[in-house]
Amino acid sequence: MKRLISLLLTAVMLLSLTACGSKSEAPDEGEAGTEEVSYEVTEPITIQFWHNYSNEMRAKWLDDVAKKFSESQEYITVECSYIGGYPTIAEQVAGALAAGSGLPALSMINVPRVLNWADSGVIEPLDGYLENMDFDADDFFEGMLNSVATEDGTTYALPFGISAGVCIYNKTLLDELNLPFPETWEDFKTWCKDVYEATGKCAFAFPYDFNYMNTFFLNVTGIDPLGDGTKSALDDERVITFVKELKELVDAGYCCWMGAKINAAQDDQMAAFALQEIAAYTDTSSGVMKVMDSVDFEVGTAIGVSGTDAPAITTSSGAALVVFADNDQAVKTAAMQFAAYLTNAENAAAWAADTCMFPVRKSSVDSGVLQATYEKYPGVKTIFSEAANIIGKNKSPAMQTCMEIVVGTLGDYLKGNVSDFDSAWATMQKEVDIELADS
Repeated sequence: MKRLISLLLTAVMLLSLTACGSKSEAPDEGEAGTEEVSYEVTEPITIQFWHNYSNEMRAKWLDDVAKKFSESQEYITVECSYIGGYPTIAEQVAGALAAGSGLPALSMINVPRVLNWADSGVIEPLDGYLENMDFDADDFFEGMLNSVATEDGTTYALPFGISAGVCIYNKTLLDELNLPFPETWEDFKTWCKDVYEATGKCAFAFPYDFNYMNTFFLNVTGIDPLGDGTKSALDDERVITFVKELKELVDAGYCCWMGAKINAAQDDQMAAFALQEIAAYTDTSSGVMKVMDSVDFEVGTAIGVSGTDAPAITTSSGAALVVFADNDQAVKTAAMQFAAYLTNAENAAAWAADTCMFPVRKSSVDSGVLQATYEKYPGVKTIFSEAANIIGKNKSPAMQTCMEIVVGTLGDYLKGNVSDFDSAWATMQKEVDIELADS
């Protein structure tokens, strides 16, 4: 059903774009036959900024920043609106496109939708703005910008509310056992056995979640399970070996598989961790402070576990800022001026301190704004210091759909519901390859 809704929304957007004409790309300055883009606003204008934060403190923070920006210059006034979650924002955007009016100037949307919208011509390519406005684009983490860029390197969004999968562990327990959290997959397998034998409890919980399991595939195997985005690498021996080793860990009781359905493991994991039924698990970085506040033991964090000579990485999730291609140029320019302000080093650090989402600016990580957060939550500093190791996911528009298919079969296998692994895995791979070829 979710896949059907997504396809319908994409169809609505494409139909509306056909009715309104082709997407309006920002032309290169001096390009023959086109009007030069103005990167200045010279007349009063009020623009709408849509976000997805119902949390009162976060919404107020955005309102305050918009107010400060509006007061800092002569012409632009920004009005912030909470629209709903990402699916609701997508529905409202589709409706505005179909109606030919009502688009905001700037909106948050989740990172996986960015490339889908770029492919449909819904959003504006931003490279011209980054080159010609006061963005200091080199201060953005390269991997975060890459996560919202197409295969040819065209940037279609700005990272802002970026989260990523991380490992969260009971540091108090591991210190008592003298079993520090491992850095490599080989050490991880031994560590899980040692923790289980010392405590009789599950050492590490893997989640029924496409995002975090995708990161484990990338780290342990060193390859992307979705290959080049047109054909998967799910039959690669490194992938098969990882899956079978994971099965061995689960069957032995050293690890466990949590979540009743796809992408719904978080609450179960947090509850089990708080009750000390598991020693460690993988979850979103944006939840680290919440976890630390909810338990009475010291919490440690790690960016991941590597199965290769390369350092562990994690993949970009969360929110990005997009500008809509069908708006007038003055609206798009105003939106980008506010986006530049919203993502400057000071605001990026303040937002990270408030939300535990990654600072998107290199200069923000060690800024004084975050020192109080680091002192209260040492685990936050551990993961923020790894911000340069955040990378984009596979560029295929079908990435999420495909990884959900993979994790669905993986979950059935780990739960003992698959009698013939080779057949089930091959069938799943065929389904994934069809999705990739059609995307």
